[in-house]
Amino acid sequence: MSSSSVVSFQRGHHSTRSSTPASTTTASSSFSHLSRPHAAPRSRKKRYTNSHTESVVTSTSTSKTPGQSSLKPPDNSFVAAVVEGRGAGAEIGMCFCNLKTSEVVLCQIADSQTYVRTLQKLNLYEPSEILVPTTAVEPVNSKLVRIIKESVPSSTITPVARRFFNDSTGLQYIQKYIIKEGSASLLLGIPTKYFCLAATAAVMRHIEETRNATFLNHSVQFKYQICEGSMVVDCATARNLELTVNLSTRNDKETLFGILNETLTPMGSRLLRSNILQPLTDERTINTRLDCVQELTQFEETFYALRTSLKAFNDVDHLITSFIQVPTKPSVKHSEQGINRIINLKHTLKSVAHAAQAVATCENRLLRTVHRLLTDQRLEQFSQQIDGVIEQNVVLEKTAVGLRNQRCFAVKAGCNGLLDVARQTYKETINDIFEVVNHYVDEYSLNLKVQFSVSMGYYLSTNVDQLEGGELPPIFINVVKKNKMVTFTTLELMKKNAKINDSLTEVYLMSDKIVNDLCSNIRSEIRILYKASEAIAMLDMLLAFAQSCTVNNYIRPEFADTLVIKQGRHPITEKLFSTPFVPNDTYISSASTFQIITGPNMSGKSTYLRQVALLTVMAQVGSFVPAEYAAFRIMDQLFSRISNDDSIELNASTFTVEMKETAYILQNITDKSLVIVDELGRGTSTHDGLGIAFAVCEELIHTRAFVLFATHFQDLASSLTVYHNVVNLHLETEIMHGERDSPGIIYKYHITDGSAKEEHYGLSLAKTLNLPTDITRRAQEVSFGLTGLQAKARRQSESNKVVARRRALAQIAHSVGLIQQSSQKMPRQELMQELRGAQREAITQLLSIRNALDITSDNAEP
Repeated sequence: MSSSSVVSFQRGHHSTRSSTPASTTTASSSFSHLSRPHAAPRSRKKRYTNSHTESVVTSTSTSKTPGQSSLKPPDNSFVAAVVEGRGAGAEIGMCFCNLKTSEVVLCQIADSQTYVRTLQKLNLYEPSEILVPTTAVEPVNSKLVRIIKESVPSSTITPVARRFFNDSTGLQYIQKYIIKEGSASLLLGIPTKYFCLAATAAVMRHIEETRNATFLNHSVQFKYQICEGSMVVDCATARNLELTVNLSTRNDKETLFGILNETLTPMGSRLLRSNILQPLTDERTINTRLDCVQELTQFEETFYALRTSLKAFNDVDHLITSFIQVPTKPSVKHSEQGINRIINLKHTLKSVAHAAQAVATCENRLLRTVHRLLTDQRLEQFSQQIDGVIEQNVVLEKTAVGLRNQRCFAVKAGCNGLLDVARQTYKETINDIFEVVNHYVDEYSLNLKVQFSVSMGYYLSTNVDQLEGGELPPIFINVVKKNKMVTFTTLELMKKNAKINDSLTEVYLMSDKIVNDLCSNIRSEIRILYKASEAIAMLDMLLAFAQSCTVNNYIRPEFADTLVIKQGRHPITEKLFSTPFVPNDTYISSASTFQIITGPNMSGKSTYLRQVALLTVMAQVGSFVPAEYAAFRIMDQLFSRISNDDSIELNASTFTVEMKETAYILQNITDKSLVIVDELGRGTSTHDGLGIAFAVCEELIHTRAFVLFATHFQDLASSLTVYHNVVNLHLETEIMHGERDSPGIIYKYHITDGSAKEEHYGLSLAKTLNLPTDITRRAQEVSFGLTGLQAKARRQSESNKVVARRRALAQIAHSVGLIQQSSQKMPRQELMQELRGAQREAITQLLSIRNALDITSDNAEP
């Protein structure tokens, strides 16, 4: 029985146990046997001694997470509510509640028609369940619900009656549960945030109704989050860049989060993930973090002392939840865990003191703030209160007998005289049970084992082989045979168990009252535990950055109006592969905001694009970056359009996904955004793809955002050079012309100026892949023949092009003249629109003339 504790009594081998007089037998001799679970013989024992009662409690070391809430929420334990205003604007109210950490986050956003910031918040918290009003799904799903289902498919959408989204009720919930200290500012501003209050009401009621739990009054830390101050990273970009989930393995190890996650606490890990998905945009805050990382890397002794101190921490947020979340109906288990909560807090406070001591010598402003929070006098008062009531060496318990003994003896002797008497009775009855078992062993010549379970108390067992004739003496009752074991009890043991239960009832009543009073004192100042947890999380994340910097040879980034990276490296790729990574330079300024990258397949275009984006994210979370030098412009948004496999979940073709993501970028881009686009237009015909890519490029060029655009369209690279802020780059490759039938391509993975030259990479690659020689030879003849025809057609139509170009220029000059004549009567904004329209029309005409020759060449017969 896995929940039982066992001690064996063998015939002729119990004299040392029985030689101890019953009047002087200590609990050590009894409990040391009773605490060994039969199912876990290799467990380690830990003890504490009560000098007043001569008792020793033993426990089995387990992997249980201390402070575990009675709610047992799923791994992804956020519950969210989303409600949209009925006006013309997209005003969205949201509430997120983490059942494990009791974190409640409120947001109210004036969002765009694509709900970009709403989706970012949902992607950040990944709620397991999203509550929406029934009016949003009946009779059909609203636009918001449809977009949420598409973008957050892992979350369950739960319709809730619209009347439960009540802002007045939400405000009452907040006023009831919010921690009083520091709540004035939130309570002052929140009453006008009607939509997030309505979402709060729905979430709180849902928890009460479905989770059978509630919070204690004035124990929850509510946070109101604004969107300003953080970079927008949409769901598709987070997925494409593998910020937190690897596209192939579906885990977080081979991601940016996995590479940077050198954290040692659950709180630090959660904070790191949150920052990666919404990097900072405040330069001062970022530089403060970078200062911390730099200081931690410079002082080795402090760094290792802090890392050592953090290793002792359990989940402090989870511990806080265990104090403030209570079941709606009283439960024995919740009461039993009271001692464990106190013991876990005792352990946590000790770890906090060690961390505070280690960070005391730091000089950075942020680290000084961490030290101040960790040395708050109220934390020391908690320790003193616990030490005044709880035994010094008490440890966490999980086994049935361990929990029972713990509840009996964790409270110090002398706190309550009646409690001491009841515990003495309990110990004496335990001793009596072992004396009775010794008597049975002597009288019936049986090797007996004493076992314990919650339902039966103490009972006996033995091996069937020990029985003569297969039967037990009549004194043994309630016999149950199972395999080769038989369990049973006696009337005497049942009487002793009843007496033990009577003693335990008295002990529990008095012990639980002392523990509950202690818990109440702690709950009244619970806010300082929230602050300490946040301080530890920040310290842990900064130490993780320092660890990554030291191990991976990262450098501190700077911030400017340009994006400059010297010898930058892809942070994920360089860690996953043993071969040396080829570093690359990047330079983007106001004079080169749009950069076209060309090169054959497998030359490294996609890796280069992702590298620039990932290094930007790293810099804006406050991490050092893999490069020799790096300076970044603070980006307010990060967008990506990267060709991956078709979206099976959405049952959408490659081209459909391309157009959806491209439209999303064009609708939300600003001049402070960073955009990476890889192979736009590959999902349709060549001419349609080129046309769409050209039109999209023009629009992106005018935004002045920093754009990296990888493409196979050579014509696109040459056509866009008419814009002064367009730069052509390519990934170097080299074709080896060795023996006639064995050429090869050398990929150098190095970015350089200019567009890639057309060198028949496809033919060379086909030859390296052992395609039959006669096939590759014929393909080469056809390809070279077509190339020759195209060149001939260009030469023949050159004169026609000159005439057409002159005619087009005359038309353009005429159009500009008309605009000039009307310019003084036009508002400036209208004049700019007219000039921009004329510019686009002129470019379109000139390009159509230049490309006419190419179309003729494409249609030429070999």
